[in-house]
Amino acid sequence: MDRNTKIEMLRRMLIIRHLENKWGEVYENHEIDGIPPSLGTGQEAVSVGACMALKPSDYVFTTHRGVGPQVAMGMDPDRIMADVCYKATGYNKGKSYHVTSIEHGVVGMGGIVGGQIPVAAGLALAFKLRGLKQVTLPFFGEGACNEGAFHEAANLAAIWKLPVIFLCENNMYAISLRFEEFIPVKSVAIRAKAYGMPGVTVDGNDVISVYEAVGKAATRARRGLGPSLVEAKTYRLAGHLLDDPEYYRPREEVGDQWSKCPILRFKSQLESEGILRKDDIARLEREAKEVAEKAADFARKSPYPDKEEAFNDIFA
Repeated sequence: MDRNTKIEMLRRMLIIRHLENKWGEVYENHEIDGIPPSLGTGQEAVSVGACMALKPSDYVFTTHRGVGPQVAMGMDPDRIMADVCYKATGYNKGKSYHVTSIEHGVVGMGGIVGGQIPVAAGLALAFKLRGLKQVTLPFFGEGACNEGAFHEAANLAAIWKLPVIFLCENNMYAISLRFEEFIPVKSVAIRAKAYGMPGVTVDGNDVISVYEAVGKAATRARRGLGPSLVEAKTYRLAGHLLDDPEYYRPREEVGDQWSKCPILRFKSQLESEGILRKDDIARLEREAKEVAEKAADFARKSPYPDKEEAFNDIFA
């Protein structure tokens, strides 16, 4: 991997972190209300590694924790922030917490756990029927892999050799329930064998490992060899939602995981490889903070949608 690609990976990870932090700050300052932000703090390497391994013509399907893939796929932070602040200048006119941009290959999915997985498989079927070399990638958590939607989609994708990459972000907690309490095997990837597809577990805090695993799965899918399951083991450093008191996990555990933060780790790696100096990293950090602040200002100055918009963009 070339130097510039690695720098771009760090840049996107930093923007994700600071944009989400700013979203949380706006909420805590009571500038917006509604559903508390669902931050992906600690999961930035999964979003960036996966999305940068894809082509611009590919599609990703997000969870309710969607800012990471949105930024990683090249969406404008200003318009993302406008959407989550319910402003008309957002991609979805401020009408959806689950931001979608077909232009960027991002389909925002939300409230129904695992609901995005069969939809991604359906688009992959369309690509295959049309003879296209595009792939789809649904993000989902380890909790969603217990949903029937996952198993049905995985089975059909394997039978029909669909170009889909099932990407499980195993952040160890399904809201407040720890992984070992609801999955009786050591990894989600083991389940791939039952469907006759490759399954691999990678370090989700290592952006390069995620990039390589997804890249390999994408190449396989484009060759008509069917789906793959990639499990990226990571950790949700923030609460399930911003107001989560997190009584279900010990503070010592969270503190230990902060020492494994993917951004800190990648900064150290790029410094040790001689790609960036400390002042280069500090500059990237400042620039990411500026991007987040600019996005918040853009959202604050943007108008709310007209009330008539409630009746537009409705499909049945």
